[in-house]
Amino acid sequence: MCAWAFGDSFDCYALPADAIAGYWDSGSLTGGGGVTLAAGRFAGGQCMQFVSSSNTLVKASGVNDAVHHIFIAVRDPLALTGTSAMLNLQLADGVTPQCSIVFRSDGAMLLTSGLPTGTTLATYTGAITVQSAWTSFEIEVLISPTAGYMNVRKNGNTVNDFTSATNLNTRPGANNYANKLTVGIQTTPSTNWAFDDLLWRSDAASVPWVGDIRCIARMPVSDASVTFTRTAGATNASCVDEPQQNALTDYVFDAVAGDADFYNIGTIASTPLATVAVTTRAFMSKSDAGARTGAVQIKSGGTTVASPTLALATTFGWTWRTDTTDPATGAAWTAAAVNTVQCGPKTVA
Repeated sequence: MCAWAFGDSFDCYALPADAIAGYWDSGSLTGGGGVTLAAGRFAGGQCMQFVSSSNTLVKASGVNDAVHHIFIAVRDPLALTGTSAMLNLQLADGVTPQCSIVFRSDGAMLLTSGLPTGTTLATYTGAITVQSAWTSFEIEVLISPTAGYMNVRKNGNTVNDFTSATNLNTRPGANNYANKLTVGIQTTPSTNWAFDDLLWRSDAASVPWVGDIRCIARMPVSDASVTFTRTAGATNASCVDEPQQNALTDYVFDAVAGDADFYNIGTIASTPLATVAVTTRAFMSKSDAGARTGAVQIKSGGTTVASPTLALATTFGWTWRTDTTDPATGAAWTAAAVNTVQCGPKTVA
């Protein structure tokens, strides 16, 4: 269990900028070679690629936690040489950087004070050892002025591959916590740095290790119960089953408060050992001049829960919720429960 959980498979985006349409809070995702989407770590998925020192993705948790776990898979396309700071993960307290995890061009991973260019607190030499191959890391950081540390497990290992000293100052700011994550790249590389399957979790005291993980995007496959109107096809699910959003190509729509659709979701190809969290997402907009609000719902067993209500705009934006436990039981998700959930949009007003 943990106080905060946020993850991204990057599989639902038609364009890089889709990421900051209400899921990530903000970022600099310029086109023209700045940021691209590419084939991901696993077949059928996508990854995000940064190629400019101005590229960022930013997410605030709104939770003031001291212990942070970040899982990320990275692919370094460059020869493992030099000492340039490249891809980085910055933890901040609001606008105050607390510490950064930095992937260096020679394959080392650094923990730095404050910004990625700050004083090096710890060095994990040889974190990346193979050029252009995917390597996954689960990174634990404690925010503290006197007892901070970074522990790292690589490729699903069950013991630490790197353990720093435990007396580091990972809190140059005023508070013993961080509540914002920024993914960035410090030095413009000659080709794209890729990352995939990101998961950020935090808690006041402890966060359990989860090992190597995979974010799997699952789409609607059939109608369970529907009240929305569809623009095409034989079922409502067929209008919202695309791996990447397709805006107005086909969609479902409704203007009656309380109306909702539920869709059955495609099953996973293999049974996972465990499910860390389930995130339910919908890409929504409005087409009239009046105020409109919507949400996305997930139904497990006889229990239905909804995302925060989204005030709709004429441009598309994400509404979403993350459940680290099964809403029907309050316990950890089982594979059977994940395979039988239903989800869909709701017109709030």
